[in-house]
Amino acid sequence: MPHRSTCRLTGRAAPAALLAFGLFITSCTVTERQVAQQGSRIDVLQEQVIRLERALAEGSGAALAVTAPDPQQARRLADLGQRVEELAAQLRAVEGRLDAASQRGTPEASPLTSASLGKLEQELKALAVRMAELESSSPPAPAPTPAPASTPALPTPAPLSSQQLYDQGYALYKQARYDDARQQLRRYATEYPDTKLTDNALFWIGESYYDQAQYEQAILEYDKVIQKFPQADKVPSALLKQAFAFDAIGDPTDAKILLRKVLREHPDSEQAVIARKKLEILGD
Repeated sequence: MPHRSTCRLTGRAAPAALLAFGLFITSCTVTERQVAQQGSRIDVLQEQVIRLERALAEGSGAALAVTAPDPQQARRLADLGQRVEELAAQLRAVEGRLDAASQRGTPEASPLTSASLGKLEQELKALAVRMAELESSSPPAPAPTPAPASTPALPTPAPLSSQQLYDQGYALYKQARYDDARQQLRRYATEYPDTKLTDNALFWIGESYYDQAQYEQAILEYDKVIQKFPQADKVPSALLKQAFAFDAIGDPTDAKILLRKVLREHPDSEQAVIARKKLEILGD
């Protein structure tokens, strides 16, 4: 039977052997740490893919709601959607390679896997920028013609509709203008406290804090989604991101509780896939 190396030393060891064993143990630890890091990168990328898919769905819905939709914008949205699907498939392939290596009992951090993840990270960042540019693009308004002195003052502009107010706040979030985005989204949640988009508005407020590494505040905002709208479609995402936020502040115990809740209450969701992988990384 062929001899298989393990990260274990038995019997008495000379000082030189102990030194070699220490180096071997270190290499094993580094390898395991690298694998865990790759798994964490995959989790983050999966969450970014879900966020892009959701943004594309919301952008497509907004485009359809326009009386005369822009065909070029619709085509760009379709192209972005196809590219996101391709990147999601590539991400699943990379994850499959890492899982296969773990099942063989040789979970080594592959340079090929690291390179693939790096490329996917760059692609997703580029797509997020393109999505933000597409959402914020609109024909420039013509410059107003100065009114004659005798002309009555122009009437006060009509207030924003609920959809316009939400879209404005969400677009500001995508542009990373987090303070402005929170102001608009809070206004929406206050003026329209029980619509199909209220949970979305609260969730993006939480995301804005998470993106700024203000994890405690993000946890509180995600909890508003969970408590006020327990049946809303944003609840799985809010639970998952709460777990990530707890882990980020050094509280893996609460993170695991929330991840198990995602698996128990939303087992067929996309967030459950990420929750399962995160639990494996946290050692559950």
